[in-house]
Amino acid sequence: MSDPFSGGPGGFDPRMFAGVPLFQELAKVMSWRGGPVNWDLATQTAVAQAAARDTASARALPRGDRDAEELAQAVSVAELWLDAVTDLPAVEGPVRALSEVEWIRLANAAGGLGLYVEPVADGMGAALGRGLLQGGDLPAGVGMPDLGGMLGPMGAMLYGVQVGGISGQLAGQLFGTYDLGVPTVDPAIVGTVGDTARRFAADYDFDPTEFRYWLALREAAHRRQFAGRPWLREHLADLVRRFASAADFDPSSLLESLGGMGLDPAALSDPSKLREALEGPDAFRVEPTPAQREVLDRLQALVAFTEGWVETVVRAAAGDKLPSLGRLEEAVRRRRAEKGAGERALEQLIGLDLKPTDLRAGAAFCQAVIAARGQAGLDRVWAGPEALPTPAELAEPSRWLVRMAAAEAEAGDLPDAADLPPVPDDPSGLDLD
Repeated sequence: MSDPFSGGPGGFDPRMFAGVPLFQELAKVMSWRGGPVNWDLATQTAVAQAAARDTASARALPRGDRDAEELAQAVSVAELWLDAVTDLPAVEGPVRALSEVEWIRLANAAGGLGLYVEPVADGMGAALGRGLLQGGDLPAGVGMPDLGGMLGPMGAMLYGVQVGGISGQLAGQLFGTYDLGVPTVDPAIVGTVGDTARRFAADYDFDPTEFRYWLALREAAHRRQFAGRPWLREHLADLVRRFASAADFDPSSLLESLGGMGLDPAALSDPSKLREALEGPDAFRVEPTPAQREVLDRLQALVAFTEGWVETVVRAAAGDKLPSLGRLEEAVRRRRAEKGAGERALEQLIGLDLKPTDLRAGAAFCQAVIAARGQAGLDRVWAGPEALPTPAELAEPSRWLVRMAAAEAEAGDLPDAADLPPVPDDPSGLDLD
């Protein structure tokens, strides 16, 4: 059997990096073949960053049986409250009081944050390869097959460190697994992340039990969406892939920050250059192209709607049960507007704002539809991706109501005339197909 580290005479040999002080096992890193992001390296990077905070949660100490039991009880009650206000059914799944490190290990995977990161990393990796091959003469003794074998692991390494830094920051700022408004781990898992929710409740003098029930409601409502309707997560992933495929990746800033070492593997032995490249966020910045903006509008409309739906059903379920709900929602709204360092870095890395600051359009849409057709009318949106509101319909709910009424008429399920909204004066933007 041939030596897997051998690139042949003059070829690329990952063992040449064994002595680089930046990474203890760089030879292993450069042998990565698991996709466009090195998730092992991302996890190592994030865990190290969490450990630097020196909290019990960051050190992966168990949160305790009591925390897990109280959270599980709150989720069970939250499901009963939600059953009373929506027909979207509950979903069984694990309820976890996760330490920061436990969340990191779950999130740093293709099925976690990879849903949003890997399409962009894949596109940038391909652009990086084209940039290197067009950038000039190859180093002596390095043939194109050898360079091709090096580019994948190197790009995965760069993204692994960058994503690890982001997930390390997120681990210290998320309330729960759905705090970004989209799944960050397996969508069937709900729970808290570290001690952020506990600290937030204490800082604002919220009753910890009341805050726990509010968070349980939000997590359970999001799980009904993404785990209860698997097509929703796939629709989200498809939009992210379309967003990435429409990007005009320009690796020049990354190549510039690498100082040319992409063309000379031996230059990777300079840890200062590599560290500077990995820590420079501009090297990974992705600016939306005109072609991406239509997809971006749909993505943000999707997130705004799913967040607005959760806010609406949580308020309906808890309005008479959580006395501090209004004050709590206002505090969370201010927190969302500020955004944490991890959210800003993730947005910069993928060129996509997964959590728009202004989510009022989603809540306003839900309230308008409920006023016209009730919660059952709103829950028709979960029939499939074709029933989701478009950006134009989110801004003008009557458009969505007219489209749904037309679909019902075609299916022979006619609504009462009194329930039909007025046809908009300007029918442009209506999707009646």
